[in-house]
Amino acid sequence: MLVTEFGGLRLSGSGGWGYSDARDPDQFLSIYAGLIDGLMQPGPVEGFCYTQLTDVEQETNGLLTFDRIPKVDPGLVRVATQTPKADSKNHP
Repeated sequence: MLVTEFGGLRLSGSGGWGYSDARDPDQFLSIYAGLIDGLMQPGPVEGFCYTQLTDVEQETNGLLTFDRIPKVDPGLVRVATQTPKADSKNHP
């Protein structure tokens, strides 16, 4: 199974809309990493696509701003995104 749309995380005070708010870039990254970690637990998920890459108009839940400026360090986003799938043999 592929999760083709998930995310909705925005920085508080950035205006616009998102499913959840992060008070600062550190919390944004922590929540993002938690979302990825959940997907990488044992189960049917084989891949995912964060929605959305950039902010657009009223939706401010991208990893980049409307002007394509990263909201958090891209290197740290990469580390979180590359979280390996957990082995189901080691998890009940």
